[in-house]
Parts: sequence; C-alpha cells; structure tokens
Amino acid sequence: MTIKRLLKDWTLPISMVVGTISYVALTQIEALQSTKVALAATVPYLLPSLIFVMLLFSYCKIEPRDLKPRMWHLWLILIQMAEVAVMVWWLRSNEGSEWRPLFEAWLAVFIAPMAAVGAVVTQKIGGNAATATTYTIISSTFTAIAVPLVYPLVEPGIGMTFLELFLKILSRVFPTIMAPLAIALGMKWLVPKMHKFVAEKSKDYSFYLWGICTAVNTAQIIRSIVSSPGSGSMVVWICASVGVIVCIQFIIGKRIGSAYNDTIAAGQGLAQKNTVLSIWMAMTFLNPQAAIGPGACLLCQNIFNSWQIWDHQRKKDHLI
Repeated sequence: MTIKRLLKDWTLPISMVVGTISYVALTQIEALQSTKVALAATVPYLLPSLIFVMLLFSYCKIEPRDLKPRMWHLWLILIQMAEVAVMVWWLRSNEGSEWRPLFEAWLAVFIAPMAAVGAVVTQKIGGNAATATTYTIISSTFTAIAVPLVYPLVEPGIGMTFLELFLKILSRVFPTIMAPLAIALGMKWLVPKMHKFVAEKSKDYSFYLWGICTAVNTAQIIRSIVSSPGSGSMVVWICASVGVIVCIQFIIGKRIGSAYNDTIAAGQGLAQKNTVLSIWMAMTFLNPQAAIGPGACLLCQNIFNSWQIWDHQRKKDHLI
C-alpha cells in the first residue's frame, strides 16, 4: 500500500492520532508551552475557515434541483423530537439524581443537528450529498427552536429569552452552512466555468480539509475530557454509552434511509452530529460534564465513518 493510498483510506484515524499526539506534546513538552497562547488565538478562526472552504468544494458538486425535502427527513426529525422529549421527562423527574450529567450528555447529543461536514463524508462514500445538505439545514432549524424551549426546562436560570437564544444559535450554525452554499450556487449561475473548474479540480480536497479539522477537534475534545470536573467513572459511563448511541443511530438512520433509497445520507443525518455547536451549548447551559457527550460522539462517529470509508473503498476495488 502506497503512502498516498494509506492517507486516502485512513484519513480520519490518522487525524485522530495526530490530534491526540499533538495534545500530549503540547501538555508534556516544555519547549512547546509558549505556543499555547498563539494556538488558542488561531484555532477559533482556523476551523471556521477550513470548514467554509471544505463545504464550498463539496457544495459545488451538488445540483440545486436535488436540494428538496425528502420523507426520511421528517422521520429523522420525529426521532430527534422523541429522544429529546424522553430526556427532558427524565431530567425533570429526577432533579437530584447523581446520574443527571449522563442524561444531560445524552440530551446534548440527541438535540444536536446534523454536522455540515456530514455531506462531505456522505459524498465520499457514494451517498447523496444534496439530501444530506438539505437535512443539515432542517435539523439545524430544529435545534435552534428546540434548545431555547428545552434547556430552560432542564437548567433554569439561563437568563436569555427564547428569541435571544434562538438567534444566538442560528448565528453559530447558519453562516457556516448557508454562506458556502450560497456562493456555490451563485458561482453556478453567474460564473459557470469557475464553478465547473472548482467542482472538477477539488476532488477529495474537502475530505482532507475535514481531516485537519478532525485533528484539531480531537485535541480539543481530549483536553475537555481530561480536564472534566466530577468523577472519572461518570466520564467512562458517558463515553461508553455515547459510543453505543452513535452506533444505534447510524443503524436506525440507515434502515430508514434504505426505505427511500438514500441509506448513506440518512445514516449520516441521524448520527453525524454538529459536535462543536453541541459542546458549546452544553458548556454554556448544562452541567459541564454534559459536554463530554458530544466530544465522545465526535470520536465515535469518526471511527464509524473510517470503517465506512474503508468498506466503500474495498468494494470499489473488488469491482475493478
């Protein structure tokens, strides 16, 4: 196996290893301590920029006529609503329970929208990136409405009105999704030659950019897990249970999608979560340990996606 093929097939695992090593190096090697301040100032701007370019490349390969709601979108939203409702019921009924961090972590995972990069991996493994993009918009709208309604019921005293929280969440989600989509569509209509050039030449670039984002996010998530308050046993419970949840959601999403000939996109839709947004929401409004849930979700969904990419490539090689 060549180095190029190795990097292509195992981008996500390699990114996660790089992120882990980077975190250990930054915390354990004295000579690197001076870089922490610069990195902390750079990352908040680096990640959105990478995601923007990554999505622009991916969206240039989408046909506008395919960006329409599908029936499986409704089923997935109904599942999310049911999951969130069960979590809120339990948390309202067990206010003094020592297991609240676990259930708040699950709530943070269930209420999170589909990640915008879900369309990238959907495209990578032969799925419909357009329907995945549409569901990203739908689920992001759902989250922006659900969080202002739900989180004050779970953790009173947030101190923000529904409209304030709704707009705050929208401001964090929609620019990331809609700006590159609008530019991609505008290029198609106004400068079609440039649009065609980007669509043809970008190839796997968006996926490799996602690999860079994954490395950075992995380092940040490991830091949050290591520095998490509370007992170590609770951290283990959260990480292990979220791993099971991610697998179950991939399976359920795929089963629903198979009924509408959109297996890959639906699997990503239910399980590929916007963990950056979810971690921020959990850290801001819930028990700090709840943020471990979306962090573990990112690691688990990347492991599952790595297997899907390997399996997809194996099947392609078998057909050649």
